[in-house]
Amino acid sequence: MKRGGFTLVELLAAMAIFAVVLGIVGNYFAQQNSLARANQARSELQDRVRIVMQIVTQDLQMAGASRYSDASGNINTSVSLASCTYTQCLVAADGGLRDSFQVQYLTSLQDVSSACRRVSFDFSGNTLRRSDVTCSSPADPQPLADNLLALDIVYLCSNGNRLGQYPDETNCPSGAAYPRSALVSVVGQSRSRVAGTPPNSYPTSSGRTVDCPAGFLCYAMSQEVRMPSLKDQ
Repeated sequence: MKRGGFTLVELLAAMAIFAVVLGIVGNYFAQQNSLARANQARSELQDRVRIVMQIVTQDLQMAGASRYSDASGNINTSVSLASCTYTQCLVAADGGLRDSFQVQYLTSLQDVSSACRRVSFDFSGNTLRRSDVTCSSPADPQPLADNLLALDIVYLCSNGNRLGQYPDETNCPSGAAYPRSALVSVVGQSRSRVAGTPPNSYPTSSGRTVDCPAGFLCYAMSQEVRMPSLKDQ
């Protein structure tokens, strides 16, 4: 005679198998979710550091630019960089891993009345701020990027000296030498924790070291930025 249903032992065995499979599936989805969060945090972090490097690079490259082109590509000599003397086109302070600097230049992307720009970078806590105003206006710093561990800049003088700040009449005397380029390091940290991430460290342009704590992603970029217009000042 054929019996129906399942015995208690069979039910317990089926439940155990189901629990194991459910645990495997749950663990798989948890790992995938964690991996997705880590990838998202890494992508956001890299974008943030790259944007900072791009903007800092553009402003340093423009330092001291004194030519204004009109819509036809002709040089408009009526627009001048009068407020930017030799030692005002670049003013830089050594803040350790969080440097600040100010540049002045003419840009053809603005109309004549706003062509002279005074751009500065500084920190408020771990947030990098940028101010972009006309040369005659007071600074108006706005947040550019948060969770920034370092903006470390070393300026290379045309006489071969490395500068942490500028002006520096001892190591880069005006009239005899000029900052020809800048070694820029940017290090950022993820906004959220990422499980399983070990601590790490990153060297910067000045030879300092940035420590990235365990549980957070960090990303670093370094490059040399030419400043050709300062040669003409």
